[in-house]
Amino acid sequence: MNQGKCKPRVLISIHDVMPETMTEVGELIELCQRSGHSAVALLIVPGQPWTDSDLNQIRRWGQAGCELAGHGWHHRCQSVRGLKHRIHSLLLSRQVAEHLCLSASEIETLMGRCSAWFAERQLPLPNLYVPPAWALGTITALQLARLPFRLVETLSGVVRVEGTVKRLRMPLLGFEADSSVRRRLLRVFNEMNYRYARSRWNTSAVGIPAPVRISIHPFDHRLRLRDDLCRVLDIPWKSIRYSDLLGSTKDRIRSTIG
Repeated sequence: MNQGKCKPRVLISIHDVMPETMTEVGELIELCQRSGHSAVALLIVPGQPWTDSDLNQIRRWGQAGCELAGHGWHHRCQSVRGLKHRIHSLLLSRQVAEHLCLSASEIETLMGRCSAWFAERQLPLPNLYVPPAWALGTITALQLARLPFRLVETLSGVVRVEGTVKRLRMPLLGFEADSSVRRRLLRVFNEMNYRYARSRWNTSAVGIPAPVRISIHPFDHRLRLRDDLCRVLDIPWKSIRYSDLLGSTKDRIRSTIG
């Protein structure tokens, strides 16, 4: 793909949509819209004290073009299990990697409960599920295939569940820098991912490159990488919806089976 002929594609998501973050989520939606992005996924945490007013606001955002997605249940972990979970918690997730506290059957139950929550409240049923901190845990491909979600996002990309399970590798940019250490780490991480994405845009042999993912958390526009976030949103992307990744043959992206 030649960058001069076609805009690079981007998937934008706002994480941790809960009753206590509704104000910040609204501000971030407006920030994205000012940069020309209406295709924004809202990652909703069902197991919270939602009010009718909150749910009506979610419906309005959905009617305005936002894509709804499931995002765990409580968005917190009751305990840290094992060395891998401890390292993950220290470097990335802190205490929110909910799936890492659960067995495979418990994860399957949680994801099913998450999907049912949308139906019970007459909200659009989401195609996308994003585990908190992108930590999917021990759930198997067979279990994923039994669930209603057709897309599951992880740290490395998006798993597409349509008969078979395919892993679509996608660069990720994040901005949740609430300390100087996390700011430095995220800048290095973002620079590596952005350079990789640019190398793909300028190489015609790769076909249509995978979209870049921009992951936004509720307070990122007030934290240490707020200027970086605004600059990235102002890049002339073509924003697409996660559901655009489903069932496409005409506009198929390069993928790696995992």
